[in-house]
Order: sequence, then structure tokens, then C-alpha cells
Amino acid sequence: MEKWVEELLKWFRVNARSFPWRGYRDWYRILVAEVMLVRTKSETVEKMYRLFLERFPKPEDLCKASLNEVKDIFTRLGLVQRAIRIREAVCLILEKYGGMLPCSYEELISLPGVGRYIARVLLTRVCSNPSPFIDANLIRVARRFLGLQEVDVSYIETWLEKSVYKDVLEDVNVALLDLAGTICKPRNPKCSICPLNSSCTSAKTLS
Repeated sequence: MEKWVEELLKWFRVNARSFPWRGYRDWYRILVAEVMLVRTKSETVEKMYRLFLERFPKPEDLCKASLNEVKDIFTRLGLVQRAIRIREAVCLILEKYGGMLPCSYEELISLPGVGRYIARVLLTRVCSNPSPFIDANLIRVARRFLGLQEVDVSYIETWLEKSVYKDVLEDVNVALLDLAGTICKPRNPKCSICPLNSSCTSAKTLS
């Protein structure tokens, strides 16, 4: 295991953020959370996520509800279109797949509201097929760590797949997201307390 991975996981064991969607392997909870989280801060989503599951605790409850009931919650996030997509995706999984999440990437990205990132989260957390899931925040961390001006999603996916053992890939991925949210921020990153500072190409220049 590479040194930076060991240091990151050590930090993560103490500093992992706590959100109500973490720790579950239930496709419904994960799908709801991830659709809500697209380009939206976790702290903003947390309250609405809890409310959503109180109203619609099971996928069947969501599909029995009217679209207006679902829109009501998403309106509070200013994301009404996501209400339509998530309801369509959940009902499609119930109707077409008998309530079992399809575990092929191609079928996942065909679901309404599911793109590359969410599909890979589902593959990792529900289908036991660890696959790096990369968002803009993780791109920022990787770009700084590797000392690259421009880096795309495919490059980071390949880098993580080659650098990290599969059995810890999910933890490393989530740890990097937490690092992005708490330390490696867009402005004024806290390099002095970053667990990766000894391996990070940009740590000295950003400090």
C-alpha cells in the first residue's frame, strides 16, 4: 500500500464526516442521496434527505405518491427537476427490475438522473464492484496532489485503480471527498494539517 493511502486512511478513521446516507448498502437510500447531492452541498441536503425518507421510507411509497408530493420536498432545495428524475428512476427499478438494482454500468446510466458518478457510487456501494467515483471536488484534490494543471475524470479513475487496492478503494474515495470538503478547499486550503502534505506536489506552494 502506498504511503499516501496509509496516511489518508489513518486520518479518515478519526475525521470521517457523518451523514445519514453513509453506511448503507440499500440502493434506494443511496440513489435518493446521490441525486440530491448533485452540485449541492451535503449540509444543505441532509435535512431534506431525512424528511424525504420520513415521507417515502420505501421505494414503493415513492411510486404510490403523486409527483406533486415529491416535488414539494425538492422545491425546498430549488431542484424540482430532480424530483421528476428520481421518481422515474425508482419506479423504473421497481417495474423493470423487480426492485433489484441492475449492476451493469450501461443499465445504470440509462436510468433517469443517473450519470457516470452516481452509477459508479451504486456499483461500489450496492453491487460490491469498487469503482472510483470522481466529482469536481476530488478532481481539485487530485490535480493539486499530482501537480497537474489539467486532469480529467478518466485519468483520475485510472490513477486510483492503479494506486489503491480494491478492498480499500471505497474508503479512499470517500476519504478524498471528505478531505476536499474540510481541508483541501478551493480557497485557502489547510495544507499544514493535511494528511497528504508530505506526498502532495502542491503543498509547499499552496501553504
